[in-house]
Amino acid sequence: MHKIRTHHSHPKGRTFSWMVLIFGLSISLIQPIFPNFVKEVVGTNEMVSLFYAAMAIAMLLAAILSTVLFSKVERTTIIKWGLIISAVIFFSFIFVNRISELSILQAVKVWVKLFILMALSLFVRDFTKNQNLGQEEGVFYKFHNIGLMAGPVIGGFLAVYYNYEFIFILAALIAFLGYLYFYHQHIIQKHPAIVNRKKTNPQKLLKNISKFFKNPDRAKAYIVTLILMIWFSFKLLYVPLYVVSEGYKASVSGLVLALSILPLILLEVKIGKYADKKGIRIPVVYGFLLQGILLFAIFLNPIAWINFILLILIGIGSAMIEPLQEYYLFKHLPKEEEDELYGIYMTADPLAYFLAPALGALSLYFLPFNYLFLFASVVFFLTGIWASKSLRAPRC
Repeated sequence: MHKIRTHHSHPKGRTFSWMVLIFGLSISLIQPIFPNFVKEVVGTNEMVSLFYAAMAIAMLLAAILSTVLFSKVERTTIIKWGLIISAVIFFSFIFVNRISELSILQAVKVWVKLFILMALSLFVRDFTKNQNLGQEEGVFYKFHNIGLMAGPVIGGFLAVYYNYEFIFILAALIAFLGYLYFYHQHIIQKHPAIVNRKKTNPQKLLKNISKFFKNPDRAKAYIVTLILMIWFSFKLLYVPLYVVSEGYKASVSGLVLALSILPLILLEVKIGKYADKKGIRIPVVYGFLLQGILLFAIFLNPIAWINFILLILIGIGSAMIEPLQEYYLFKHLPKEEEDELYGIYMTADPLAYFLAPALGALSLYFLPFNYLFLFASVVFFLTGIWASKSLRAPRC
């Protein structure tokens, strides 16, 4: 999932840190149970993959249309209504038993999730500019990753003692809490960093796409982000299905998902400092290669609990890449063009969330479940080789 950099060490920046923590917690709370919840509705792993691919298409459409939305609607309105709609949808999941109902609710959910992420990212970026904070100074994903780590643990363990309905209600309450917190900061306290600004001109969409990809370094940053997001999509969809298929409870999938976030919290600051001194090439290359090697080991190994450990360790590879994707982008994106071109970069998320389940569905149609790990390992290993030849050294 796309992460949001926050200035939690800055007094005024803590508002955004708490916002992304609350938002990350609400959406990650259902991660350990949602793929298996979808499976109960649609029937098979192949249908689950196709359902996720369809939702990714909806997200891609949202990313494209965001240029229109953000040029006509204030960011504060987008966040407020997005959180309210998210809460309503989480609560509505408890009444779902047909694929048509599930498809409509989930499509709306992925739309509002993307819009909230984009609005928060733009608020944080503008706050960074206004406070004259450096691109790397105190800026990382710590609070968002804390929310993303706590959510699966809480959701997974509560699912063992309660039913899916309880998890959906809790997620709805947390999303509504996020709305109340943002409303208080914006309307009651009138936080100075929460300032509305139009994002971009929708008539320039095609021109912006061309301008973005004409720069080879921006295109490389897009590819790095796309492949990394394929892993996050793969993990959120297939790890819960794999854990349950091996006879374990949802609490185990929640624990695996949560612990895989821990390396990102522990390592990403050090990786960022390394990139400042020596560039991004080595961390990105070794990050992808490590992911590929560990996934290949999972394919070969029949012992489930060892594979759970390997899935957690893949987070080390993610931690070597995640802090550097936008770092590389903004090194090659002039500030005066950020408003127009950042939305193009954001399409990497939904495209990845389409490719992972679409290719997964194709694999599951012909081959056993464990071959998913083989195909994923090939993708990441080849990306590591490509990065070693394509990313400039020593400083990108």
